[in-house]
Amino acid sequence: MIVITFLLMLGVVSANQSIPWWNIKAAQKQGIIKYECCEGYEMVPGQLGCTGVSPLTDVVETARNAGAGKFANFLEKTGVATELRQGLTVTLFAPSDEAFDAYVKTYGAIKPEKITSEKYRKLAMHHLVDRKLLSDQWGADKLIDSKLPGHKIRINKYSNGMETVNCESVMRKNQQATNGVVHIIDGVLIPDRYQNMGIVEAIITDGRFNVLAKALNNSDTIVERIKNSDVPHTFFAPSDEAFQKIPWSRWSKILDDKDTLEAFLANHIISHAVCLSGIISEHHAKTLGPQRLTLDCTSRGRSVEGQRLRKDFLHGLDGLVYLIDDVLLPDRAKTVTELAKDEKLGTFMQVIKNAGLEDAFENFDSYTLLAPSEAAIYSAISEAELKYMGTDREKAKEFVLNHAVFGKHTTDSIYDNQVVMSLDEKTPLRFQVYRGSVGIEDAAIEKADKQGSNGVLHVINKVLRSNNNSLDDVLKTNGNFSIWLQAMDKLLTIQPVEFQEFIRPSESTVSYTYFVPSDGAFRQLDQAKLDRLMNDSTYLAKTLKNHVVNNMMVSGGFRRDLRYAVKTEQNTVDIVKKNDTIMVNDATLIRCDMLSRNGVAHEINKVLLPENNSHPRRYLRRNRGSRRADRIQPSSSRPNTLRNHDITTDE
Repeated sequence: MIVITFLLMLGVVSANQSIPWWNIKAAQKQGIIKYECCEGYEMVPGQLGCTGVSPLTDVVETARNAGAGKFANFLEKTGVATELRQGLTVTLFAPSDEAFDAYVKTYGAIKPEKITSEKYRKLAMHHLVDRKLLSDQWGADKLIDSKLPGHKIRINKYSNGMETVNCESVMRKNQQATNGVVHIIDGVLIPDRYQNMGIVEAIITDGRFNVLAKALNNSDTIVERIKNSDVPHTFFAPSDEAFQKIPWSRWSKILDDKDTLEAFLANHIISHAVCLSGIISEHHAKTLGPQRLTLDCTSRGRSVEGQRLRKDFLHGLDGLVYLIDDVLLPDRAKTVTELAKDEKLGTFMQVIKNAGLEDAFENFDSYTLLAPSEAAIYSAISEAELKYMGTDREKAKEFVLNHAVFGKHTTDSIYDNQVVMSLDEKTPLRFQVYRGSVGIEDAAIEKADKQGSNGVLHVINKVLRSNNNSLDDVLKTNGNFSIWLQAMDKLLTIQPVEFQEFIRPSESTVSYTYFVPSDGAFRQLDQAKLDRLMNDSTYLAKTLKNHVVNNMMVSGGFRRDLRYAVKTEQNTVDIVKKNDTIMVNDATLIRCDMLSRNGVAHEINKVLLPENNSHPRRYLRRNRGSRRADRIQPSSSRPNTLRNHDITTDE
């Protein structure tokens, strides 16, 4: 029968917590324990606890005794209290004294000669429901007719235990009265906040949302989703002043692009009723689009995406509308460079600025930006080079344009070895498709498909260092490959037609992988084997073909502890990555990812002779650790991409 409020110097202990008796006794002596009787009971002098049963009173007196005395006086002066004592059974949502004081402070004192006016009578009637409604009858977003004709009261129950009436918190509930029940709330229910229409119509007719209303009139999908939905929605509606904070040219582009407009509107809408009182901590709410909005409650108040929310809202038949002071741009409505800024790619953005390309990238339409992460830039570019690009505009421009390509390329449309042209119009770049990931040249895409209004952003893990030189030139520059070059020259003089295409392809769309033995690897062969290699054209052809794969595979595409069966032009080789070491059969990759216009070359320390192409047993990992041995069966029909190669756990 007793509710104990135990106040400590460091805060408030919840009534649900168990309080040790010795703490209670000490607090009694210090006078910091407050006893409150439960509803319907009272303390009897000389007796422990709340043993007295309070007599029932009407709803007006019950409200007065429960902490809403000022609103009870308001009901008396408007004459509504007299009507309630004439045998009506009602539910009264009564604002607490503090809540009524806040209303008077905001809207001005109520003059005695006007308190009986129709305005204040409507205000009083909007706090009444024409039947007894206990809290166990409430639900999520329950709409109930108030005694003010044409107006409804919205009741919400939240999973965190909060209960609200027109988004005002319920402080005390189920106060029984002779003619109904009283619930004490922490705000006044203002009739003008309710619109007897849908929230889309409410926004269009309000007068403060003219720009947003135009967007809604241009929209089909979002408006229909709200109107045809069975659940309430919350619309964070930017005012006309909010739209003045973005350039009109930007807004015009959003309006003119149907997909961008739908994404823009969807980013302002949550598919459930959100009351400010129900926000008690950080919460990420799913919008009608792909993104989430962060709702939070801090010492500064409630907020959405860091913007403070005001108690300036409407509620209609199908949800709530909050006026906000800034637009909530989704990724789809941002430019690609804005998305890059959101991803905190500060160094790359600085190079774009140094190149004088900021405005060009803002206004350029339909491109894909392949932006290296901060870690990628600092692992590949020295401070001296970065400083140099800060002073040499052409150098910075060359760097940036090599990381952007024509057209919008998302991972769901990219295919293996797809060649795209960079914005410098002279450097082709090649996409690579792996199991579970996508790459570009020798880089992997870390964060994919950030789609903006004018293009697509991919964040990559390496700086792109494309090379338009031929494989011969690359190998000559790197040195230590004279025997391989000599063997290719010899073969091309004997069988030029058969080997021209994959040894030295003329078409830029052809991309190969070359496992190139070093001179030291060739010298490991005995003299008889080396002589046969150089004098037997058929054997030479088989050997060289065993080092060439009709597909571009960079080292980053191989995952640790997996075995790949890769079809060369001659046989099938096994590739496995252990820790940071990659093996091709029994050869080790010594130097990886030497890019050329032909594809990519990897230096190996052994020659892959065709007769030594043996395959160890492979194992397929089964449930609970059991394994089954399975021989590799080379097949000419096996696809030549990492995405489709046989991959097994290495034993």
